[in-house]
Amino acid sequence: MLIAVRAEVESVEHWRVQFKTHEELFKSQGVSLAHMGSADENKVIAVFETSDIDEFIRIFNDPSTAEAMANDRIIGGVEMYVLDETYTPQS
Repeated sequence: MLIAVRAEVESVEHWRVQFKTHEELFKSQGVSLAHMGSADENKVIAVFETSDIDEFIRIFNDPSTAEAMANDRIIGGVEMYVLDETYTPQS
């Protein structure tokens, strides 16, 4: 299952470095892979591959995640999307 999280940060470069320090938190959420991207100077997105969507969401709403986001200097605009449908265009 895929989950996307979008946020606004103080610094994309700081976020990219700090994001990678949360390995244990991500593992507890069943994350096997995270795709990272940015737009403009302060908008970021992470798309997570997780084996346990319920646990991901539970921990996402836990104070430990809020602390991790503070370390990443996330300043707002946090949105989470469960990517629960796919579409393949026909050729």
